[in-house]
Amino acid sequence: MTIKALPDPKSIRTTTAWDELLKALSTGVKRQVEEIRIPVVPIVAMTGNEPPASKQYQDAIAVLYGIAYGIKMGLKFRKLPRPNEYFDFRVGALGSLWWSSSGEIDITDARTLRWQAYLMLPRFATLKLVDAARSAAKARKPDLPYDAATFTTLKEGRSVQILHIGPYDKEEPTIEMLHDYMVAHHLLQNGKHHEIYISDPRRTKPEKLKTVIRFPVKAASKP
Repeated sequence: MTIKALPDPKSIRTTTAWDELLKALSTGVKRQVEEIRIPVVPIVAMTGNEPPASKQYQDAIAVLYGIAYGIKMGLKFRKLPRPNEYFDFRVGALGSLWWSSSGEIDITDARTLRWQAYLMLPRFATLKLVDAARSAAKARKPDLPYDAATFTTLKEGRSVQILHIGPYDKEEPTIEMLHDYMVAHHLLQNGKHHEIYISDPRRTKPEKLKTVIRFPVKAASKP
């Protein structure tokens, strides 16, 4: 089987290369299962335990975009000191890792869901840059929980992913395609249920929503 490999973010030094990485991880994903090796990527993240429609989750989204765009625009207009490796970058799609408080995840049971929402950052991002953008954003919107955001990395490695088109509560057939592929190729899930939201649900009809669904995987042990 062919495993699609992506460049290490540490090797990315241009806007074009960054856009190609985002495309491979989100907008370029097709409606068929592909196996991919995800590099370790820097992220700014928020965790929570309330449903996706909750104020907690919506506030987390606002915080993440506030920090990510704070870094992008602060560097672009030189309000923040530019690192040597700087290039202008596009803020990518929101991602979320999901798991359950009750064991096996049921993505339709919002009461049991736990999450880590995140946005990717380029290789030159540092805690100092995140803190500077956090402080500026917090000054503008002090009611949002900016202090709860963390600068960390996402480590998934070998994964399977597919594009789902339609409402979030109709993902099960698409998820089954991932499970069928894993069974056929002797793979086991090796991480959290991962979704990347290409569409803005505020501006997109439910039947046209685009969501990447991804599972980290590992080879099943031989009997």
